[in-house]
Amino acid sequence: MPNIHTLKITAITPSSVGANSYILILQSIESVNLSFPIVIGSQEAQSISIFMEGITVSRPLTHDLVVRIFETSQIDLSYVEITAFKDGVFYAAIHLMQNSEARIIDARPSDALAIAIRMKKDIRINTNLLASICIDSDNLSQDSSNEILEDEEVGKSLIELENQLKEALVNENYEEAAYLRDLIEKMNAENEK
Repeated sequence: MPNIHTLKITAITPSSVGANSYILILQSIESVNLSFPIVIGSQEAQSISIFMEGITVSRPLTHDLVVRIFETSQIDLSYVEITAFKDGVFYAAIHLMQNSEARIIDARPSDALAIAIRMKKDIRINTNLLASICIDSDNLSQDSSNEILEDEEVGKSLIELENQLKEALVNENYEEAAYLRDLIEKMNAENEK
């Protein structure tokens, strides 16, 4: 088994917890039965979907702008990497080369992925991290990916989720914040029934 896996985006589906979040499924190219979901915001999902579907937009989106900045500044994107999964939050890094000097920039996974696909660069993950978060693709469907993410929050009170939301906003983790906000709204709607 390789030490590093290359990933591909296999699906983007609306999250069952709200209209502002989506589930993005990443799958290992080397072991197609290894996949995992990431919750991303609607703007990032739209940016990724527009590119993957080959839709031409009249004005550049933010991720298109970043690619153009890289190109005009002679910055080469080597690859992007999913680096960690801590407390329900994914982390990523963008690996760059500029003037023969390697640089690593922290990034939200959704932004790193949107840039990588535009530049046709690898999306990578360490084998040990992949093994710790993967879901057998044979058992993964659109509905089950949402259930898996919701199961992480089962048993948490509304107050705990609101505290997690505040922490996510303070840490500028907007993907997690969007997911938590939608989950809180769903719980509030169910409580009103």
